[in-house]
Amino acid sequence: MNITILGHVCIDENVSEHVSYTSAGSPAMFMAKIFGQLPDTKTRIIAPYGNDFVRYLKNISIYPSKPLQEKTLSYRNTFHKSIRTQKAMNREHAELLPITDELREIIHGSDIIFLAPLTPDYSVPYVHLLMQSVRSDALKILLPQGYYRSFDSNCNVHQREFKEAEDLLPLFDFIIASEFDHFAIAEYTKKWAQIIQVIVTRGDKGVHYYSKNDSLVVPVDPVKPKDIVDSVGSGDIFSAAFGYRYFETKDIKKSLEFANNIARQCLFYKADSLKITLP
Repeated sequence: MNITILGHVCIDENVSEHVSYTSAGSPAMFMAKIFGQLPDTKTRIIAPYGNDFVRYLKNISIYPSKPLQEKTLSYRNTFHKSIRTQKAMNREHAELLPITDELREIIHGSDIIFLAPLTPDYSVPYVHLLMQSVRSDALKILLPQGYYRSFDSNCNVHQREFKEAEDLLPLFDFIIASEFDHFAIAEYTKKWAQIIQVIVTRGDKGVHYYSKNDSLVVPVDPVKPKDIVDSVGSGDIFSAAFGYRYFETKDIKKSLEFANNIARQCLFYKADSLKITLP
């Protein structure tokens, strides 16, 4: 199973429930760590990064093979009761990569494609060019959190409308979002479900699946807040596990249950030392 994750990587300064640390962040990195523990997978990240990120790339396959910048996009995340506040630095170093023949070949060879940006810089024309190289039988999943973000002069992260949705959603099979991503996520979900299959994670309230003619709620086994070591990356871990199992089974319910299980396991580990056991 060849998996490609398009988007950004970043350096995270995290202050979470019971732990504080600096580590490699981004959906791409969290997903790569999970795929590395699942059988028969080969994962490649496609993202801009700097020299300061190289030390985080042990056992990670990334394109380009060498950094093109000195610094890497950086986020300062503070989590409290599942609510996150953020600052984003070094955004000027996260320029989109040129679309080369090598990049196109990587995309074309992929069984699963994730688009997981951390800023809205992945423009509609750029994404359309990337997706031209995707095979028709590939599974295509959008993690849109970067499209909800704008930034003020002090690097604070604010919510914005996902105004690219109408043009981007038809390119994908699924969109996976969290109810905490945006205040209007319930309204968005109704619109998106007319175009694409939608998955919304809702913490201890379970995960909700929507499509034009169907809906499904899959419950979770909640973890008490006092027992959570670190919730950073939970949604990304869920997304990786869902994509993996859905590609194998094409079964929505089983894939959501599998993803819930894997994401729950990871709540008991620091984000830089994740371990999973296949259910």
